[in-house]
Parts: sequence; structure tokens; C-alpha cells
Amino acid sequence: MHIIADENIPYVREAFAAIGEVHTVHGRQLNAEHVRNADILLVRSVTPVNQQLLQNSPVRFVGTATIGVDHVDQVWLQQQGIGFASAPGCNANSAAEYVVSVLLILAQRHGFRLTEKTVGIIGCGNVGSRVYQKLTALGMHCLRHDPPLAARSNSHDFASLQEVLRADVVTVHVPLQTVGQYPTRGLVDASFLQQLSAKAIFINTSRGEVVNEAALQQQLAYAPKQIAVLDVWQNEPVINPDTVVYSSLATPHIAGYSFDGKVRGTEMLVEAVTQHFQLDYRWHAAEVIPPPPITDLHFSDSINDEQAIYQAVTCCYDPRSDDAALRRSLQDSHRAESFDHLRKYYPTRREFSTLRVTLPTHRHNLAAQLSGLGFQVITV
Repeated sequence: MHIIADENIPYVREAFAAIGEVHTVHGRQLNAEHVRNADILLVRSVTPVNQQLLQNSPVRFVGTATIGVDHVDQVWLQQQGIGFASAPGCNANSAAEYVVSVLLILAQRHGFRLTEKTVGIIGCGNVGSRVYQKLTALGMHCLRHDPPLAARSNSHDFASLQEVLRADVVTVHVPLQTVGQYPTRGLVDASFLQQLSAKAIFINTSRGEVVNEAALQQQLAYAPKQIAVLDVWQNEPVINPDTVVYSSLATPHIAGYSFDGKVRGTEMLVEAVTQHFQLDYRWHAAEVIPPPPITDLHFSDSINDEQAIYQAVTCCYDPRSDDAALRRSLQDSHRAESFDHLRKYYPTRREFSTLRVTLPTHRHNLAAQLSGLGFQVITV
């Protein structure tokens, strides 16, 4: 079989070599000419997959190594009998770790404790549920708002949007939906923003089109004590530099870009392809993934809990480096290319679970918090 794949899918050649001939191309450059002889197309979120791309091609299966699927016309694929699979949850843990890291950086920068803050989580699927679990482990009070999930589960353990918007931190983890009962495009508009508290922290790692950036800029100019953290942007990769300037932390759509999450997505695509074509083949990422650059941290009894958590988290990921890189890129005359370059050549980032943390045996509370974040904890 002939396989065309986004070159940014890690280990895609190694993973699919036993299935067919693999050719890679940059996702934004992929066009109809690339797929005219392809049986399988493997993409990431930067490639729109639709009739224009695939009409008259022999493609029989499309896979996206991402959680989001708004770049894929699934209805058209189904009408053509083309198989489809995504990688739900592959980078959810990475995005949740991003939120934890961001909040710890802001707590240090602005002099507050996380346990003093209430968090409103909008969208409690793969990412939002992990955010809830990790922030609860840190002792933060979390309110969850997810109307579709609440309706399906018939649960009363959800807050109204008005309750969530009164929280100290509001973080958004919704899919991009333009139609239907629960549309999310433009969800964060002027009315939404005006209901936030005077010192609210707003975080968006979902999709740029969920936020009305003009309204956000106006709100932040009017309420300078509010804080915005944005990882996703309207019109990527041609993002608005003014929105970056207004953001306290700004990153180039990399919240879910842990190396572990991306490789997990490759593994899920291999499984989906083998099931679709009924192939007897397995590929296990654990056999090829390298060890992390830092494997162990040892804390003595002289460190307090907050310092230890900050050190462990930022040892794995510190968003300030990505923020600085994005701001530098805005000085480039080719901003769109620079934005893509930051993503294509993103440094290897490993998840909390790859780090072993050794503590004195009586530090039970700290051990529980670090375990809740996903670290391997050893007490001696």
C-alpha cells in the first residue's frame, strides 16, 4: 500500500514500514497531487481533509494523529466509503500538564497560592477531565461545565456557565463546533469576557476560533488586571501579534505537543489502520522511544511542598521558553512560516510520568500531590 503522511507524525516511517511504502510531506503543503496514488493518508491538524483534497484519489483510509477532528470532513469521507480514525486522548495528558505548568508560573509571578483559587473548567472530555484530576490533586477547588456531557450522563455534578465564569481561573477545553445544539465557535465573546472576575485568569488550549480575539483584546485593555494565556489562535499560522502582546503567556499551539503524546498518537493510528485493513501487525512505541533527558529528582526534607511541586513540574516543562520563542518570531517578516517552524521543530518535551521523584518517607501530602500530577514517586 502507498501511504502519504505528515512528516511531523513521529516515527511514522518506522511504524508503517511493514504496512506499505511511506512518503512524508509537510502538512500545510499537502495537496491533491500528493494523494493521487495513495491508499492511506495520515495527517495532523494543519491539513484540511475534504473533497477538494481527495476527490478522484484512491485513498481508502484517513487517520489524524490528533484529538481534534474539525479539519476533517467526516461526512464526505463516510459518503465515499473512506475509513477514518482519530487519536482521541493521545495528547490530552500533555495539554493538562500545560495548564498545571502555566498556573504554577503565574502563581510565582503574581504571588498567589493555587489552593486560594477556584478553577472553572469548560469542557470535561479527554483534556478537561485530566485538568480536573490534576488540579484537584493540588488542592484547587474545580467547577466543571459541560452541557453535552451533563445531558448524556444525567448528572447534577456540573456548574452553570455563570457559576464557572465567576471562578478565579477559567480554562477552556472544548472541540470546535460550528453547528448543532452546543456550538463553540465564538463561545468566548464580549458577553462571556465581561462576566469574568476583575483578576481572572483565562486559559485557552482548545481552538483559536473558540475566542473572539477582538473582544478579548478590548476586555484586557479595559481590565488590565485580568490575565490571558493563549496557546491557540485565530487564522493560524497567520496570527494577530496584537493578541500576543495582550497575553501574559503566549505559545504556538503546542500545549499537547509532548513527545509522549505525539508518539501515542502514532501508535493509535497503527492500531486503527491494522483494524481497518484486518492486518496482523502491532507496533509498540515503548520499543523505540528514547529515555527522557532527566530521569530522577531527589528532594531532601528542607524543601517545602510548593517548591518541590514547582521544581518537578518546570523540570519537565516551563512554558516561558515557548512564550519567548513565539514573541521573538513576531519580529520575523515571515510570521506564518515562523509559527509553523516553531511547531515543526518543537523541542522534545517529556511528560511528568517519565520523571521519578524521590522523597523522605514521611512527606505523605507531597507524595500524594506529585502522584496525582502523574509523577513516579518513591519514598525512602
